[in-house]
Amino acid sequence: MPTGFAYSDYFLLHNDQPRIPHFESSDRLIACLDRLSRNNLFPTFYKPDIKPISIEMLSLVHTEYHIQKVQDSAGRRGYFDGDTPFTEDSWLSAFYAAGSGIALVDALVEGKIQNGFSLLRPPGHHAERDRIMGFCMFNNIAVTARYLQINGFKKIFIVDWDVHHGNGTQEIFYSDPDVFYASIHQYPFYPMTGSFDETGFGLGKGTTLNVPMPADSHNSAYIKAFEKKIIPAIEQFRPEVILISAGFDAHKRDPLGGMKVTTLGFEKISDMVLAAAYHICEGRVLSFLEGGYDKDTLAECVDVHLTVLDSFS
Repeated sequence: MPTGFAYSDYFLLHNDQPRIPHFESSDRLIACLDRLSRNNLFPTFYKPDIKPISIEMLSLVHTEYHIQKVQDSAGRRGYFDGDTPFTEDSWLSAFYAAGSGIALVDALVEGKIQNGFSLLRPPGHHAERDRIMGFCMFNNIAVTARYLQINGFKKIFIVDWDVHHGNGTQEIFYSDPDVFYASIHQYPFYPMTGSFDETGFGLGKGTTLNVPMPADSHNSAYIKAFEKKIIPAIEQFRPEVILISAGFDAHKRDPLGGMKVTTLGFEKISDMVLAAAYHICEGRVLSFLEGGYDKDTLAECVDVHLTVLDSFS
């Protein structure tokens, strides 16, 4: 089965430059699409039809107030917070971005794909149940996890390798024993969550794993962390599907991160997660773009990540 590739031009409407210049711009996706168009694999990907996510589905993750706040931004320009601007059609981008996960799950359930990637924006892992923050409006990967459970996949493992800790994803699943959240991230760093002793609460105790890394960490440190901590956690939890918050801002060329990971490093950790999925959950992996703010570096990393996904499909 092929690899799924979820993309919509609606993703470009959010935060359209130059009216509100911002690191998280549509130029990021345009650079990725330009590079992928030169990749011989690109025509082989299955491209699902993406629809805007329903309020009912969003309500599995976010409060009514949170959803309404995004809807109320329609036709206006401003800021949800100091980091998260919106323009007239940002709300549409957010609804379609969250909907991309639904489209990938449907394709997975219908046997049309083995794994998949969503080249989306706005990103999602900072969005909490009732809080927009850190460039993120809806938590795309959290909604996808809940939709997978509706479709009979009970145990979900989320791997987050964005340079920033995914406080939103952690908050949403912190007490959930069926969704394991593992994050490797620069620490201390924005948003100042994700310490090693944050391991879950109540029934979810033990299903959160934080691997805080010091600034300037290289490939070898990341690979060792995956070998010693994240891959063993996947093997012990034995999920039915693995989701990836694929941020590439730990790259040494990223302007916002402070790490020294290279494109080869991201290729290696992608391969490690896909290999684990192949042995544990029949290769079922859905991956979602998070950060990465040097557009050419991001395009390079997305290209190798998709190549690894394709090699396991």
